[in-house]
Amino acid sequence: MSFAHQHLLWFLLIIPALVGMKLLVDGHASKAERLFTAVRLRQTLVMGRSLWRSWLVYGLYIMAMACLVVAVAQPRWGEEKLEVPDKGRNIFIAIDTSRSMLARDVPPDRLTRARLAAHDLVMELSGERVGLLAFAGRAYLQAPLTTDHDAIIESLLAFDHTIIEWGGSNLADLLEVTLRAIKGLPKSNYALVIFSDGGDADANLVPYIQRLTAAGIVVVTVGVGTETGTLIPNPEVEGDYIRDEAGNVVRSQLQSGVLQQLATATGGRFLKLDTRPLSRQSIQPVLDRLTEQESANRQTSRPIERFAWPLSLGIFLLMLAWIISALPRPAARPVVLALAVAAFAPAPPAQAAGAGGMLAALFTTSGPTPDDALKALKAGDFKKARDLYGTLLEREDFDAHSREELLYGLATTEHDLTNYDGSVKNFSEVLHTQDKSLRSRAHRGLGQTLYDQGVRGLQQQPKITLQRWTDALRHLEAAQELDPENKELRENREHVDKMLAQLRQVMKQMEEKQGKKGDKGDKGKKGQKGDKGEGQQGEEGDEGDAGKEGSDPNGEGEPKEPKEGKGEKKEADDGIGGKDAKELPEGRLQAAGSNPDEKEGQKGKEGEKPGGDDKKKTAKEGLSDQRNPRTGYTPGEAEGIIRQYMDEITAPLTNRYHTPPPNKKDW
Repeated sequence: MSFAHQHLLWFLLIIPALVGMKLLVDGHASKAERLFTAVRLRQTLVMGRSLWRSWLVYGLYIMAMACLVVAVAQPRWGEEKLEVPDKGRNIFIAIDTSRSMLARDVPPDRLTRARLAAHDLVMELSGERVGLLAFAGRAYLQAPLTTDHDAIIESLLAFDHTIIEWGGSNLADLLEVTLRAIKGLPKSNYALVIFSDGGDADANLVPYIQRLTAAGIVVVTVGVGTETGTLIPNPEVEGDYIRDEAGNVVRSQLQSGVLQQLATATGGRFLKLDTRPLSRQSIQPVLDRLTEQESANRQTSRPIERFAWPLSLGIFLLMLAWIISALPRPAARPVVLALAVAAFAPAPPAQAAGAGGMLAALFTTSGPTPDDALKALKAGDFKKARDLYGTLLEREDFDAHSREELLYGLATTEHDLTNYDGSVKNFSEVLHTQDKSLRSRAHRGLGQTLYDQGVRGLQQQPKITLQRWTDALRHLEAAQELDPENKELRENREHVDKMLAQLRQVMKQMEEKQGKKGDKGDKGKKGQKGDKGEGQQGEEGDEGDAGKEGSDPNGEGEPKEPKEGKGEKKEADDGIGGKDAKELPEGRLQAAGSNPDEKEGQKGKEGEKPGGDDKKKTAKEGLSDQRNPRTGYTPGEAEGIIRQYMDEITAPLTNRYHTPPPNKKDW
């Protein structure tokens, strides 16, 4: 057996104190009886007093009180099986585990801070279906969508920089894994929350963004780090820092360009992680646009409440004690005397009649009222109204309908203060009300808030405005269905519908213009004369870039396609003028610039040797071909095996945890 409120059982210690008090009072009463009455007159003067009856009634009251205390503690024993529908919004959380996340510009370091923020977010997503991904040079699904948040947190605690052996931050692979994860799921919309310090701009993300939009995935990116950045500690060497291939120390910074691109293109949000926890409220506007997905029921068990048994026993004991105490007893002269005194006593003063009112005043809660908040709202003092509504919502003495009215007032106040995110959140909570009139007003307020929010971001983010106006129209239509006779509501819906049609037409014209510019850019490719460089003369091959580049003055059009023929050797070159030189960091370029002289010097030293050396080499090769009959290996094979074994046992284990990515940046 267990108790829901086990700490309340401490009140049972009052029972021994009450028993002791009863003994003390009875002792004083017996002493007074012996002092004031003679033994021979005691039976005549003292009537109606029964010691055993007094103790019986008192004991029944004490046992009833004990039963009530046990009932309030809610005893439980046994379990019942329940089938609970597994439903909720679909949210994926992805964390960057590359070595750049070890930088300490965000205390204690970026990876730990991201894990803590993700932990706080999972704790606030109660009832939602959460999935977990880890990515670096590659991405992996660590936990599928589930409502078992304990399993998600357990997987999250195992994240470190060695969980993925490929270095870098491959956002494209993360998006590909996310798309594969939802491929077999029922059609719905999803949210992807990415914790990362960013990365270099990648044109390959454009097709993934289009696929994310088609699949209904909204991306919320959380930037971890600072713009100034810091050095990355080397986990393999104590006191050292991560270096590139040229030996230069790497300084990692928050590169938020790609993260903002992902969030803006998919209709999400970009947030910057600081010392404050990441709350659900910060991504609530994105969650409000998601629909709950219901899957198969899951079985669970809960303890059976047994408080009714001690409660019933306590009530029975109270009734029994009252009946016994009400039974007739021999008339007692002290009782008659007391009644006479009460009859002839003067009436209580008028002030005493107000004692009940004074007592009620003591227990009356003081503070603001809903009328005060409404008056401040009508008077235009929106900040005061917001504070009053917030204070009222913190109290627990309002019923469900009153709290919904307070939430509606707070949402209206947030709208007047242009805090559209808070207004959308509170209006969305009011939508669950059973009051038809209040639900209609909530739909209307939510539609107006989304429309105003879209107007504010129309110039910078027309695609998000299009989505918000679409949602606003949907809520206004829902409000009109609940209140079809409202003329003003109908005019608002027609206005939003008209503005939405105009915005779609303007965006369509803009897309057509951009398409024409793209066609002109394709024509500009004819000016790229063929990369005439041959062999490793990479710098001469750069002359091909001087051709016409179409209508794009900045040369930022589509990636150039290399022509077949002589230019292929230039692209395959890994020297200074080759294709890879544009993708390498600065340190690699310096190292590449010094390699030709060293190679030529080595070639000069290793040139043609005298004939005697050739004979020694031939003899040595002949010996190396002989296989040892005891080991079964030639000397060359044995040397290679021993060298590999020595490398494995002398190198630290952490040196083998990652594989450098193609862009040579494994941090």
